[in-house]
Amino acid sequence: MTRYETQGDYLVKISQQNEEFVRRYARDEGRLRRYVSALVPVASDVDDIMQETAIALIRKFEQFDPSQPFFNWACRFALYEVMQYRKRKQTRSRHFSEEVVEAIAAEYREHQNLAEERTKALADCLLKLDEPDRRLVELRYFSEETIDSLSHRIQEPVARLYRSLARIRYQLAACVRKAIAAEGTYE
Repeated sequence: MTRYETQGDYLVKISQQNEEFVRRYARDEGRLRRYVSALVPVASDVDDIMQETAIALIRKFEQFDPSQPFFNWACRFALYEVMQYRKRKQTRSRHFSEEVVEAIAAEYREHQNLAEERTKALADCLLKLDEPDRRLVELRYFSEETIDSLSHRIQEPVARLYRSLARIRYQLAACVRKAIAAEGTYE
């Protein structure tokens, strides 16, 4: 379905496909920028490559498989744009070789995927904690409260809070390792 909106003096055609692209791109743009920054050392080059990548992505978005991660799909375009940009600028002598750039790109994507799996596993593991432990984690890590102020507020000694948090972190780490190992991706 296509709809039209006015923007200033212009009537703009907005399709569901364009809306979906904007949602996905906006969600992953920061990660994609960090990915490109890992491959290109000059910030102004990163901006140019991000622009070219966005153009390529929107042109090819109809070929995107929504069952696959958008970030991984976008990384392939970004890597291509990095290589094209390097050829246009002829900067090989000052920067990484193509082999190094491709190796960094592959390692970065793998690291991001593992980080996402760990984040999801941590969220699941937090739900498995008993209520007092989950509450303590929330009070300490999801607010900007210091251990001293938390100790005073809940009337627990600082040393006991540190021991409790260490025990909980150990539990969470073990739970995350177990969850990742169950998926067969933990190294």
